[in-house]
Amino acid sequence: MKPNILVFDVESISLHGKAFAVGAIVVNAKTGEEVDSFMLKSLESEKHASEWVKTNVLPWLKDMQWTPTDKDLRDRFWKFYIEHKETSHVWADVAYPVETNFLEQLFQDSPVEREFMMPYPLHDVSSIVDESIDRVKYSEVMGCAKHNPFDDAKASAYSLLKFIKIKKS
Repeated sequence: MKPNILVFDVESISLHGKAFAVGAIVVNAKTGEEVDSFMLKSLESEKHASEWVKTNVLPWLKDMQWTPTDKDLRDRFWKFYIEHKETSHVWADVAYPVETNFLEQLFQDSPVEREFMMPYPLHDVSSIVDESIDRVKYSEVMGCAKHNPFDDAKASAYSLLKFIKIKKS
């Protein structure tokens, strides 16, 4: 059993569009202690966001660190992922289509190198914690903004840990 969970969340220009912002958190599964985190957006695709994304997502990302290109965003996330791959079970929350599309984009950047390095299995928080439950309220993590990928990943991680702890009791 790996000691940590890595939960990541992605924002994309549309439901099936290119990813432009990623947030992730690595948490020790037993103690709940935050081990590491990642948050970054790409200005390249952000400017192509749908109207819904412009209204509901972009306002929450104004202060997020950025990189000029989508490729740099993916490369930097890949580095973060590889640093934690061996010690973390990898999770997303309602992983299809946004997070799984992002993983495919990561794979396509270097198919030969990454063929057997992608997260397998990819766990989905929503397979354990009902997707209709508000993650921020349930997790009791204060100050999280909906549609900020780091905040969403954090709320999902702590919702998962809370649910698992409750189930073990």
